Amino acid sequence: MNYENVTLCKMALASTMYDSLTPFNYSLALLNSTTAGSMDLTNPEHRIALMKWLNDWGCRHLSEKQHEVASHSILNWYQVDGASLFTNEKPLWDLGGHELEVASNAYGSLKDGTGAWRVRGGRKLEVHIGATAASKILFAIRPKALMPWDETMRISFECDGSPESYFKYLITIRNLTLHIGDLCRNKGFQIDDLPQKLGRPNSTVLALVNEYIWVTETRKVELPSSETFTQWAWLG
Repeated sequence: MNYENVTLCKMALASTMYDSLTPFNYSLALLNSTTAGSMDLTNPEHRIALMKWLNDWGCRHLSEKQHEVASHSILNWYQVDGASLFTNEKPLWDLGGHELEVASNAYGSLKDGTGAWRVRGGRKLEVHIGATAASKILFAIRPKALMPWDETMRISFECDGSPESYFKYLITIRNLTLHIGDLCRNKGFQIDDLPQKLGRPNSTVLALVNEYIWVTETRKVELPSSETFTQWAWLG
């Protein structure tokens, strides 16, 4: 992905398309409402809401019948590794290499946790939380700093789902947010104000970036060029 091709107009259009193509923002709003916008993984009700949201966001392997298994694993992970993360208020573009390394290590231990058990041929098989669900859990608890991904995104960014590839992905997205920050300053405002400017005051910048990548990479939508946007604006 060439982040220099990303424009504020394209981000605005992608966020509009995302809302039209998926119910994901609705389910995220429900999660934020249940947790008052601050996920506490030591709270059983928050973990239940998290599990339901993960199912809504495509993590079907963490089935409802197995929510208790995954919830227990997530709690254990949080008490050991999750609590070492930086504060909830710190955005991705302010994170240093050490903080990204801590996040990547936490991601690695989370994805390898037990998400469910299945019985096949009389054998009890462990199902891991996995790369996609782990990234989405990290996004849920650090929505300003840690990006979710799905398999298509990982393939597009040449990431194999390992902690090292997650670190690489965060670096790439951090560079993208720095580029977006420059675009915002060129228009006379700060990147923190972008959600408000796009009519999405309850979203984080990272949520908007995720929507852009989902539209362009997961759904393979080719957004119009700047010249086309200019023509549309002229037509009124």
